[in-house]
Amino acid sequence: MLRSAGRHGPPADMATAAAFCGALPPDLAAAGSPGNRFTHLKVRSATADPVLLEGEQRMTEQQEFRGGVNVVCRHGDVVHRPASPAAPAIHRLLRHLHDHGFHGAPQPRGFDSEGNEILTFLDGEVPDVLTPELRTPEFLATAAALLRGLHDASVTFRPRPDDPWLFPVRQPAEVMCHGDAAQYNSVVKDGLAVGFIDFDAAHPGPRIWDVAYAVYRFAPLQGPDNPESFGTPQEQGRRAAEFCRAYGPDVGAEVVDVVPDRLQALIDFMRDQAGQGNEAFQQHLAQGHTDLYEADIRYVRAHRDMLRAAFTEG
Repeated sequence: MLRSAGRHGPPADMATAAAFCGALPPDLAAAGSPGNRFTHLKVRSATADPVLLEGEQRMTEQQEFRGGVNVVCRHGDVVHRPASPAAPAIHRLLRHLHDHGFHGAPQPRGFDSEGNEILTFLDGEVPDVLTPELRTPEFLATAAALLRGLHDASVTFRPRPDDPWLFPVRQPAEVMCHGDAAQYNSVVKDGLAVGFIDFDAAHPGPRIWDVAYAVYRFAPLQGPDNPESFGTPQEQGRRAAEFCRAYGPDVGAEVVDVVPDRLQALIDFMRDQAGQGNEAFQQHLAQGHTDLYEADIRYVRAHRDMLRAAFTEG
């Protein structure tokens, strides 16, 4: 969600490791409350005993994943990662999703003695970018179906008035938005999306708000100056339409008009954080992250009719 519009994140050979880190993209890592995106992930194995959970057998090996600030450790079938203030609310959401038939998300297992949250391990790979091998109709459709399943399972979730979501409730609050549905938060097996990680940006909102960011990333609806962009406007429009058709009838061509608003809200948040003295966000602005988002906003608006036309194609 607050990921830079350009390429960041773990290198390709670390994709499997990232599948259970559930870390935030670099732009969001500086928000102060959530965790840190593991942009230079290094893995080591150690024979030191890990923290033991209730009912968990002692292990002889643990894996440690180091980011720029935080450390995420895997202990067997669970991982320990830094918790945000919203973690208790997010854990309630994750339990609700699982109880209502959505199994494409980690399950919460409480907190360890150091205050880190404990989540179940999701086996698979997490792509940093959409490589040619992932630019398939099958991957696109499974990512859309996964997001639909998440939204549908969240309809009956009841947020509490004091839940400290990172982002404010957005009306109409139809579902719980993932907040950062993108390839770098998708767990992939055999070329198909099988799960989402990193729910730190979850918040109540309309379906189309979440879908808009997803098509921005998966179609992608990005200009040629964006290093992650590929395809002509016509091809991008067709992929956006395919995503929405796989998602279901609730979202159509109007999503193209929501993408610029969704990106502008992201830019506003980043600038607000920078204005409050957050040095990391100040650095992101200085590095031109918001410039890329603004360029993509202009691109989507300039090609609006062409992108929307793809939704009427047979």
